[in-house]
Amino acid sequence: MAIITFWNGTNEQCGTTSSTIAFATQLAIEHNIKVLLISTSFNDRIIKDSFWKEKKKSAFGLFTNNNSALDNNGIEGLDRVIRSNKVSPEIIKDYTQVVLTGRFEVLSGVEDSRGQYDLIKERYSQIISLAGKYYDFVIVDLDNQVGQQTVVDILKNSDIVVSTVSQRAKKIEELYNLINKNDLLKKDNTIITLTKYMEDTKYNIKNISRNLLKSKELVNTIPYNNLFFEASQEASVIDLFLNLTKIREKDTNYFFLQEIKRLYETIQLKLSMR
Repeated sequence: MAIITFWNGTNEQCGTTSSTIAFATQLAIEHNIKVLLISTSFNDRIIKDSFWKEKKKSAFGLFTNNNSALDNNGIEGLDRVIRSNKVSPEIIKDYTQVVLTGRFEVLSGVEDSRGQYDLIKERYSQIISLAGKYYDFVIVDLDNQVGQQTVVDILKNSDIVVSTVSQRAKKIEELYNLINKNDLLKKDNTIITLTKYMEDTKYNIKNISRNLLKSKELVNTIPYNNLFFEASQEASVIDLFLNLTKIREKDTNYFFLQEIKRLYETIQLKLSMR
């Protein structure tokens, strides 16, 4: 059972949430394991919109949705249970939204109520640790809005930190210095990952690895992909990844899928060395 946290420490918008979704989805589809994706964001519907259609008003003015799991209490209901000390690892599944039965679930972040979010965010670390006792992989989309101390607590409790960064030299150097000169991130469990990566550029995998990171190992990436971009807005991410399992090497989307798989292999290697 492993806690894998995706986090951007350079305070830039680089597609961390999208990368987390892509990795968690591929992981759940390819491996027969229980995966939980946890959002720590406030008022961010990217994860929900990737899997479920927006609620629509019925003729009676009420909101309807085909997935009844979206109407549960989610993170807020789970937080109330934790505060009442009536909690066990398996109870988390009662507050998640099911993407693939027995394989993939989502614990969404707080929407609408900033006050409620401010009350809950300090307990995210406890919730994540609890989930790690029940699920095979807990994938955390870590938002800096939770506050510095909670960020530190979650990073310390993570088995692996996937440190996301855009394909920009200055941001990569900034992240490299953070890893080497700060105790917040550790070399042995941190994986630098370029998000929205594009191969046809001077700053490709090889040049970044050798010249910027001074590493013989190739940096990991989550490539930019048009199909994934569209699917994440149309609640069809699962359908996309199921279709991608059938593609061959000559397909234009093959590189996207293989890079996600390579990130998983890097994570497994790091876990085996701990």
